[in-house]
Amino acid sequence: MNIFMIYPSQGNMISPYYGLASIISVLKQAKHSVKLLIIDDEVKIKDVVRSISEFSTDIVGISCMSNYWQYVKELSREIKASFEIPIFVGGPHAIVCPLSFQETKNIDGFCIGEGEYAFLEVVNKIGEGMDFRGTTNFYFKDSENKIIKNERRLMISNLDDLPFPDKDTFPKKAFMNYANFIFSRGCPFSCSYCCNSAFHEIFKGKAIRYRSAGSAIKEIEVFLKKYKVGLLSFDDDCFNKNPKWFKEFCLEYKERIKIPFACNTRPELLNRESAKLLKEAGCKRVNIGVESGDEGLRRTVLNRNIKDSDIIRAFDCAKEFGLETMSFNMVGFPGETKASIRKTIELNKRIKPTYAQITVFYPYAGSPLGKLCKEKGYIEDEARLYSFFEGDSILKIPNLSKKDIKNLFFRFNLEVNDKNLIVHITKRIKHIFYSWYRHTPLFMKNILRELKQWGC
Repeated sequence: MNIFMIYPSQGNMISPYYGLASIISVLKQAKHSVKLLIIDDEVKIKDVVRSISEFSTDIVGISCMSNYWQYVKELSREIKASFEIPIFVGGPHAIVCPLSFQETKNIDGFCIGEGEYAFLEVVNKIGEGMDFRGTTNFYFKDSENKIIKNERRLMISNLDDLPFPDKDTFPKKAFMNYANFIFSRGCPFSCSYCCNSAFHEIFKGKAIRYRSAGSAIKEIEVFLKKYKVGLLSFDDDCFNKNPKWFKEFCLEYKERIKIPFACNTRPELLNRESAKLLKEAGCKRVNIGVESGDEGLRRTVLNRNIKDSDIIRAFDCAKEFGLETMSFNMVGFPGETKASIRKTIELNKRIKPTYAQITVFYPYAGSPLGKLCKEKGYIEDEARLYSFFEGDSILKIPNLSKKDIKNLFFRFNLEVNDKNLIVHITKRIKHIFYSWYRHTPLFMKNILRELKQWGC
């Protein structure tokens, strides 16, 4: 079978999506042909339709996060208008919002759990001419367009049973600067803005699973035989959440891999011992979630029971052992005020991260804060895809106007990142142009793209 996989990406950011790469690997292992199209700024829907035709596609699979759901519905409508082929959607949105399946007649199935073996079963049944609508981990529709709600299957308990995620299907430019890896599934924490909170409720617990340290190292070695990169990025939510696994991995990595890496952690999980292990293993940068500088809001709104002193200590530990740091921050969530965002700026000036990321809060469907925003009627522009990187909020919340949020977003950059005023002004002009381009009608975008191709 020829399976055409689609992955909407953040603007022009192209990087391998681990879950999709794992599904592709399982399909290929079963001798199916897979083509992947990453949809970024430059890909038009007519280009997608043409690519599907050129591949002689039997099945379309789309990975969807909630901020792409409106786009995925539009894309599915255009695909169905051109081809009589089944379309299946998976990813975080399908898992946490399965009933949104009823919003469109153009999608044939929603994968409501882990997709590797469930989607393979669907593909095999279609290839054999069998009825696939009884497959667990999926919602389907019957002949009257009513939803068939199949049960969720048990989560994959041993990740070592899966083949290594397939990165060969992704464009090589995805590995130009660094390569992404994830060696675990699940998170022990329940931050209110994160889909992991919804996963804990859906799957009845915090089921955390790991690829063994030896298998993880082997996956890296197999990749490095094909690709040359200067940095590896370990994107597990909290890389050192399992002390035993973490220590074993670091010791093996030190012996077998000689490439620097970056990883994610939480302030309360980074101490002198773990910072020392990271440094000795070859870690270059550790990414730490600050999110808000207001200790009260972190605890009561974000469900992050972390003190300012924990954050300061974590960054001090990293610096003590010569590790670069990146702080993750966001502004514009319910409950914030100008004063609380000011605290976020001041805390970052205190911890002095090597890099600081600032985004605008996005209400992911299924998360506690996403549900709150929907219940309160805060969401005004649900169709926007990339607002959190532009400084724009899709929310109308008490205490902060959209203008306030955008101004404070740029104020954070000015005081924490862009201390050179000229650099800051240049970056802000780019943001203004980028935002204008996002709102430009499609026909105008097509004209601009044609002019670009002609070198104008």
